Amino acid sequence: MLGTTLKAQHHRNEHQKDRRAIDSACQYHGARNLHNKLKPKKIGYITRELQLTEQEAQKFWPIYDRYEEELMSIREKRRPKDTTDEGFPKRPDFLKMTNSQAEEMLENHFKAQKEIMALEEKYSIEMKKAIPAQKVIMLFHAEKRFLRDVIGTNWKDKEKRSRRR
Repeated sequence: MLGTTLKAQHHRNEHQKDRRAIDSACQYHGARNLHNKLKPKKIGYITRELQLTEQEAQKFWPIYDRYEEELMSIREKRRPKDTTDEGFPKRPDFLKMTNSQAEEMLENHFKAQKEIMALEEKYSIEMKKAIPAQKVIMLFHAEKRFLRDVIGTNWKDKEKRSRRR
């Protein structure tokens, strides 16, 4: 199992080297940086949760990489252009926005959700070629748990550290 995780991480690290060269030439902000920083943890987490065999991991991770890139692309094109100093989108003041601004925001939200649903459906078909359907279902749940458990914990730790200063 450990060999599987290490080989999957090696594959992902090689892919990351290629992406870093592209990312340095592009204007990516805090969300992309956070994503890249947490990616090794996510690989290990998903590999463990799905109990991927070496053969499954070799077939699965390239498909997942493509899925994740397309997902990030959808999110980035819908992300507000105003950002904080750290590069994260500024949260709009919902009560001060006009009705037409709110309508536009709702429309963009639903368009993005439809694109994401179509992407998940497209890639679940691809992923089923590499891993059983049960593990594809487990993947979507594992991603949500990763967000809650790992990212939530990191965020809370960061808040605690900033309060101590």
